[in-house]
Amino acid sequence: MAIAKIKNFIDTSLKNVTTPLDRTANLEPEIGIRIVHSSNEKTLRVTVLGARHLPQNFGFTRVNSYVVKIKFFPGKEKFETTSKNESWPQWNEEFIFPLRKETKTKFGVKSKVTEEEINGSKLIIATLYAILEDKPLIATDKKETDKENTKGESSKKDGKKKEASTSAQHESKSNKILTQIFGKSQEKEKENSIPERKAIEKRRTIGATTIPLDPKNFVSKPPKPKHPDDVSTGDLWKPLRPIASGISGAEDRRESKKGQVEMILIQEKSDKKDVSEGRLILSLSRLRCSLQTMHEHESLKGQLYIKISVVENGRVTHFWKSDRFAPTVSMKFAQDKAQVIADNPYEGALKDVSFVIKFVSKNKIGKKTTVGHFVIGPEVGGTYGEQWKQAMSKPGQIVTRWQAFE
Repeated sequence: MAIAKIKNFIDTSLKNVTTPLDRTANLEPEIGIRIVHSSNEKTLRVTVLGARHLPQNFGFTRVNSYVVKIKFFPGKEKFETTSKNESWPQWNEEFIFPLRKETKTKFGVKSKVTEEEINGSKLIIATLYAILEDKPLIATDKKETDKENTKGESSKKDGKKKEASTSAQHESKSNKILTQIFGKSQEKEKENSIPERKAIEKRRTIGATTIPLDPKNFVSKPPKPKHPDDVSTGDLWKPLRPIASGISGAEDRRESKKGQVEMILIQEKSDKKDVSEGRLILSLSRLRCSLQTMHEHESLKGQLYIKISVVENGRVTHFWKSDRFAPTVSMKFAQDKAQVIADNPYEGALKDVSFVIKFVSKNKIGKKTTVGHFVIGPEVGGTYGEQWKQAMSKPGQIVTRWQAFE
């Protein structure tokens, strides 16, 4: 009888459940923020409460800790929390952004005080970074360290043999030692900058969130108000979105896992009626890559580069290739250097011209793999062809488009 009652209870309880349990729901990375506006002090007090559902590894590398950067937009003020090595970190750290600013006049005698107004155009931007652990020692690294150790032992043996040399040799050794001492001092200066560079390279962006400073969002009182007029947004838990998808214009860039680049195309104006000698210039401005692509190449220990080629009648006439760089989610390029030019010596010369843009990975062995590519030209569809047609129809006008690798 007891077993029958238990079965009956289980059956009835299961029938009463209208929706199945979804353990994956609400498991996206989130960050907790509280903002207090003090009209008396003319400040914004932003408290980073914590974060939850954070990834514990990136590819084959584990995450060591997490850091949050807080920025007031528009403005240059930004702060950073301490690092926490928990997947559900709790900071409860407060940062103060002044809304009253004092600026000097041109002559530097008088100062002008301005106050930032709280409205929907002002934002608080919170970006969460993961700091990766040091990569584990692999077999190739062990071989290199073993070689260095054997070299060190052989150098010690050679040093013992050279102790019985002549005085002239001693003088030459002393000169070498002096050069080594001064050389080491220069090396130490370089080594001091290496940890800072390594610290930046270990960071990976998990995501960011923006909180508009709309007065409608300040509807509650802070837990411990310093002034009676202080208002707060309360505890806000916002999802962390990828930076490449979190800014305006994402739909125009045709988000792709392989990455997107911002291309600038312009046809120079010509004094001739037949529109000849109006060169066509294509420049590369920025790269945005997905986290998935970055992690894939990071695990393969590959380096990336971008190549732009000018193709005339099926033949590559000239090209530009960037320096190799480590896997990243975003990168900027100098437009005056990252460009190719298609000449236009006579009318109709550009009809047989096209630009080929390749995103290439090269591993340690030297093997090249094309991550993605696309073509901008007269006989290409989609946004690639639209950019070409718009530049050709309006000489002298800069046409900027985000183009996705395919």
